[in-house]
Formats: sequence, C-alpha cells, structure tokens
Amino acid sequence: PYEVLVGLNSNKTAIIPQVTPTCALKYYLDIQKAWVERRNYIQESQFQNGSGDQFCSCFRQWGFHSGDILNQIANQSLEQAMVRESSACVTSRLLQEGCLSGSTWDNRYTAEDCQHNLAKYYESTSLRIIQGRDDYIHSFAWMTSQAQQSVDLSTCYTFPHDPAQRYVFLDLLTHTAMRGVQVRVNIDLMTVESTMIKSAFHAQHKIPKKTTVSRDGKTTQFSFLDCLPLGCPPMSERSKMPFNGLDFLTEIMQRALAVPDGKYQVRFWCARDVQDGYRIKNHSKCAVFDGKTESAVAFIGGSNVAPTIECGDADCDMIVTGPVASEVGGTFDHLWDCLETEPNIKEFEKKVAPHEEEKKMESAINLLPHQSWLDANATVALLRSDPSSSGEDVILRHILGVIATAQESVHMIMGHCNFPKPLAIALGEACKRGVKVKLLVNSLYSSDLRVNQRDMFLSLRQLLHIAPDVEVWTTALSSIRQKHPTTDPAGRIATADSSPPFLHAKFTVVDRKWSAAGSWNVWTRAAYHEIEHELFIESTFVAEALIAKFEKDRKSTSIRLLHADECLPGAGWCPSGCQLCQQYGPFFINV
Repeated sequence: PYEVLVGLNSNKTAIIPQVTPTCALKYYLDIQKAWVERRNYIQESQFQNGSGDQFCSCFRQWGFHSGDILNQIANQSLEQAMVRESSACVTSRLLQEGCLSGSTWDNRYTAEDCQHNLAKYYESTSLRIIQGRDDYIHSFAWMTSQAQQSVDLSTCYTFPHDPAQRYVFLDLLTHTAMRGVQVRVNIDLMTVESTMIKSAFHAQHKIPKKTTVSRDGKTTQFSFLDCLPLGCPPMSERSKMPFNGLDFLTEIMQRALAVPDGKYQVRFWCARDVQDGYRIKNHSKCAVFDGKTESAVAFIGGSNVAPTIECGDADCDMIVTGPVASEVGGTFDHLWDCLETEPNIKEFEKKVAPHEEEKKMESAINLLPHQSWLDANATVALLRSDPSSSGEDVILRHILGVIATAQESVHMIMGHCNFPKPLAIALGEACKRGVKVKLLVNSLYSSDLRVNQRDMFLSLRQLLHIAPDVEVWTTALSSIRQKHPTTDPAGRIATADSSPPFLHAKFTVVDRKWSAAGSWNVWTRAAYHEIEHELFIESTFVAEALIAKFEKDRKSTSIRLLHADECLPGAGWCPSGCQLCQQYGPFFINV
C-alpha cells in the first residue's frame, strides 16, 4: 500500500536525508507564527493587565512545564506539521464520500464487523513486563551482549538530550557490531526532519548535572550506568556530552560507517500512501535479538529505544520470546526490505511468518539472573496495522471485538488518544451489560503533545453522552487533585504544586484475563497515518499486573471527569482551538 524512496538510504556515506528548503521555510514560518502568538499572550496578560483568556490554552498554560517553553512550542508546531498533509487528504476523501463528521468511517466498525479472531495466538510464550527506565536499559544491554547473530532496533523518535539513547546508539550498538553481530536500526524520517529543524534552536551544552529524577525518586538520567551487565561497554566521554539533534544523527551515522563489513546499518523510513500520496509514519517500536533463531527475544511497547526520564515507569514495554518474537522480527524485516525494493503484498505476507527455514538451534538468551518471567505460559499473538487512505485499523477492529465479549471489566490507558464513536458505542454496550469501564488519559498538564488535545476531549464529550457510566480519569496538577472530590487519598499531596508525569503507556485489559499492549494509540489517525504493532495476551498474571499499574497511575495522578460538559472547548480541559491543536480529519468537528 506504500510507495518508498528506494534510493534514500545508503550505508556508504554518513549523509542524512535533508529537509528541502521549501519545506524547511514552511516549518520555520509555522514556528514563527506560534512564537508570535505566545508573545502576544505574554504582552496581553503581563504588560497590558489583560486576562489573556482569548488565547488558546496551547499558548497560555505552560507555567507548570520545565525547560524552554519556546522550544516546546516549536516542537508542537512541527508535530502538527507532520499530520497536516494526511489530515487534509482524509478530510477530502471523507467529504467526497458525502460525510461531514466521519460517520462513513464509523460505520465500518460496527459490532457485526468487528471480530477478535484476526490474529494467530501462540501458546507457552514467556513474557515479562519491564519495570521502568533502568530495568529497560539493563535488560536491553544484557540481551544485546548475549546476541550472537543480530540486533534489530526500530524507533520513531531519537532524543539527543537523553544519555540512555546516546549510550545505546553510540556505545552499545557500536560495540555489538564490532564483535560481528549484525546491527540494523530503522528510524522514521519525519521525526528526523523535525529533529533537524529544531537543531537550529539548540546549541551545545556542558555535561548536565545528575539532578533530573523520575517520580520514583531513584532513577536519574545516568543511574542506568550503575548496574550495567558484565560484558557491556562503559559510556564514552563523547556520549556523555549532549548533542543537538543534527549532530547526534551525524554521530550515529559516522559510528555506523566506521564499523567494517556493514555490520552497523541505519535506514530512515520514508513512505507515502499509494492512493493519496501523503506520508506514512512508522510508529512501531521494537528491539529484536537473534530474530531468525529459536532463541529469538523481542522488546515491544511504547518506548523509543528506552523510557525517558520524564516517563520513568509510566511507560509500558514487554519482553517476549519464541514465535511471537520471530513475528516481531518479521515485521521489522519487511519494513527494512521495503526501503530497498518496491513493496509486494504477497512477499510481505510470507515474510511476516516466523523464519522456519532459517532457524537454527542456538543457546537460549536468558533474562538477567535477578529477573524472572511474569508468565512463562502465556498465550500471545502479534498484530500489525497497515494504515492507508482506506482507513482500515485492524488493531482497533480486534480490540472492539474483544470488548464486545466483556463480562466484568475494561481498563484502558493510552499515551495519546481520541475515542472513535464505534469505541464509545462498544463501551456503552458493555456498561449496559454491567461491565465496569475505566479510562485513563493525559491532559495538557502531562501530555507532551498539544496536537491531539482538542480531538481527545471532544471525543470524550461524545463518549460521555453515549456511555455516561464510563469512568474517565485525566491527569491533573497536584493543586487540582487536592481539592477535587474524586481524588484518591493517596493522590492528595500536600506539597508545592507539581505536574503529573507523562503517562506514555498504551494498553487495554478486558475481564482481568486478556490484554493488548504495544505501540498502538487508540485514535483515528492510526487508521490512516501510523504503522503500529500490538501484542494480544491471554494471561491472568499479565492482566492483573497491568491493572495494578493502571490503578497506581490513576490514584497518584488523576481526577475523574464527572460531566460531558467539562470537555467543552475552553471549559478548562479542552483547548478552545488554535494552530497547534488543529483537529485531525472531520471526525469530531460537530461534537
């Protein structure tokens, strides 16, 4: 379904694909417009004694954020630019179909059309939920040191300010490739272009102090270095130094080029929809170790290379083994190969199956000595979505099918989301059957994106009208939680006002026995714009662990939305509307 730029990637040079001058100018003009709006708000509210209420919250409410606000606003502008093209194409396509509000798309996901038999499940799969940033990096480093044939890494974003990413890309993977293991890295090009644009606003800095601490009070930016497994390289002095985005990418390419025999390869995912020509984003995140052997192990979840210090343990990543790990590797192989030759659907269907003909008996890659599997006999499937202008989201379809069978409970937390009408209807029907439904979402106080906030709260307003018995919980400042009647006693923190962590986890649990987790966000753009993959897990151990994680985050970060009208634009949670929170497609314009 995609067209790719075949000549884009080359391992013979350290050249990074550049943004065209025309596009760069457009991006910078967008940023300039956003900065002018922020300046106007400051001028109105602080120097002219005005309230500034006429400005959207995307420009007003940043005081609770740390860091450079102008750089954060620039990032929001670029995130909006990434989806502008696909949003325009989706809107045009749906309008041609005689639909103003997205109902044509909604009608494709009726209960009759959504089944939960779309994936192949494998029994006796070992699975472990990773416990935060340091545990992730230690586990990743250990698996990398144990790999004998290959390490494959797919990421959507690179974060040059994060020492964990610098260590992985510049030290760990280089060391692994130098001992003869094939290392392949696939990075989405749209986010690379955004990183290059933002590089103009980031100068080199001195080594930061180790003062940034996650919400557990123990994890710092560099604490992962304290317990690296034996056999892993130390962090080089060069990697300890922060980079701007462009310099970081250049350093990665130079390190890869310096490894002989092409053992460290980097490619940039760049593809567009065949029918409408807009860019398709690769949002699938994974790491696969010895993927073509019986001992294959895969990491899959929401993290880009590793959880950020801002998320800490508020992300969700898992380790799986066996045929499921091989399927994760098969998906990586297909996306990698697409960048070399024209994609072929039949070849893809063949390649995503486990590589039975290539597998060899190898010594198993085990966990670290102090670790254990959460469930060594889980039944697990992997499902990958192929977004395109057709608007098909096979992951959404499968989850809707499972929700239709729910008898006891549904728990859902999504790092980024809006709730399509078919999902609101499915949750409403579940409530009528006596099912307890809880949703947990990021508000502007925790989310790193303003792009989707308007769509999300409008979709929640629609959902609460359709399914008023659904519990909707959203993150809030500690000062708000202190006074709100729904705040759990554990969440009433009598300290200085603080913002909640960014809840980047993405999972759904049904009836405390079935779970879905991976890179997939439940929002309409997933059907058109972002490649995802998701684990479906039949395991009470996993389900109970995820519910415990859900409840921990709900009690410590959030309040419950009690009325649909709390989600009206400008009412406090939903932005009133601006260039940073333009809606995606026509799905919620009449809500």
